[in-house]
Amino acid sequence: MKKIFVIIAVIFLTACGNSGASGGLEDFDHSRLKEELEEEAFQPQLPAKTPFEVTETQVTHPPNQDTVLMIDFMSYRDDNKIKNSMSLMAVNVKSVDDAILKFEEVKIGDITGKYTVNDAGAIILKWNKEGIAYNLTFYGGKVSEAEVTKEELILTAESFE
Repeated sequence: MKKIFVIIAVIFLTACGNSGASGGLEDFDHSRLKEELEEEAFQPQLPAKTPFEVTETQVTHPPNQDTVLMIDFMSYRDDNKIKNSMSLMAVNVKSVDDAILKFEEVKIGDITGKYTVNDAGAIILKWNKEGIAYNLTFYGGKVSEAEVTKEELILTAESFE
């Protein structure tokens, strides 16, 4: 199987205040994002709910890779600094290697996924569905103001359509 190596750089920002959504999911209208992705080599499912109110999305591609999409979901504070950040890496292959991190198996609806928290405090949820591998990462700690639980990230993944 072809291996794909993608390096994701974590944006280091200083977060102030504590106005992030906690304990519930926000509705996310992904219709504009779906339209933007229509021209891509593949169209991954997208969340209908997110652990914070998303005010901007950004789609990026690793160089020379039409099998990988990286989508950032962000919200901003009044001073235009990032308030919360979550990213999705969708790979159009059968599976993604787990590399160095140790993952716990979790149920995402009727499929099995993998969950971990890395040393930087990012929570990561991975799963495969219909030939697309998903890697949903919420950057906690100093990068985001919201506190997101494992259950909220799983609920976000369950809302993909």
